[in-house]
Amino acid sequence: MNKNEKILQVKNLKTHFFTNVGVVKAVDGGSFHLRKGQALGIVGESGSGKSVTSLSIMRLVPKPAGRIVEGEILYRGVDLVKKSQKEMREYRGNKLFMISQDPMTSLNPVFTIGNQIGEAVRRRQNLKRHNLKKKIIEMLDLVHIRASETRISAYPHQFSGGMKQRAMISMALACQPEILIADEPTTALDVTIQAQILKLMMEIREKYNTSIILITHDLGVIAKFCDYVLVMYAGKIVERADVKTLFKGNRHPYTKGLINSLPHLGKKQRRLESIKGQPPDLLNLSGGCPFEPRCDYSVKRCSLDYPPSESVEKGHLISCWKWKEI
Repeated sequence: MNKNEKILQVKNLKTHFFTNVGVVKAVDGGSFHLRKGQALGIVGESGSGKSVTSLSIMRLVPKPAGRIVEGEILYRGVDLVKKSQKEMREYRGNKLFMISQDPMTSLNPVFTIGNQIGEAVRRRQNLKRHNLKKKIIEMLDLVHIRASETRISAYPHQFSGGMKQRAMISMALACQPEILIADEPTTALDVTIQAQILKLMMEIREKYNTSIILITHDLGVIAKFCDYVLVMYAGKIVERADVKTLFKGNRHPYTKGLINSLPHLGKKQRRLESIKGQPPDLLNLSGGCPFEPRCDYSVKRCSLDYPPSESVEKGHLISCWKWKEI
């Protein structure tokens, strides 16, 4: 496959949750693509729609409340939205694999680590018992878990948080998916283990040319790991750019607020900057820009109409009425 080919295309995705008190538009018109071997970052505050986007791609949106009401999710030209849950089993694991943000709950507590990795191995290879055990040990060795020969008999509660996340990554390696979705894979881990997990994911990407979607609220992780970045707010993608442009030439007020809130080494700061106000109530959104109440550049039009996506330059798209003045 041509490395510039778009392996995944998400077009006008809308995922809504129908509740007793109203409709929550968790993802409201997101469009983006992913190329072979590319690392795509999705960043934003809690509730911005990052995780629901990943669940939509995997077709794991919680039912009956959650539904994909519009849009296409094209994997190699095949629309996953039109696939049944039975048909999706052929794509999950083999083509798409998701690592959730909480490794503590991703593993079944009543089965050994070896059994659970073995299940992933059997999806691709029909191995006899002895060869299966060797393959499981090999998978654990690949993610740098020591004493793998004995660890395969351990249960999840006997693993640390970092080891559980490595076990999840080993399952991904066993399935060898073309697309790995990592939903805040380092959130529950300490800083040292975070660095190890990110390094491991970089190794996977380089060795297998795996396409990765990394969902996080940590811009430092985005800067180190990703090629291209989507910034989400209130279910919408407000800015899209390559990682260098996002940090050096961002034009959306929300993106600027996120970056300005980061601490700067070697720079004296009395206090960290913050974005004023609170994230919006998704049940009560106006027809305008949802960031308008918190924006220092807003004008009357911002509260009435949502801005279209405009091109700043090649590959850099933004949804803001005032971006030319920022």
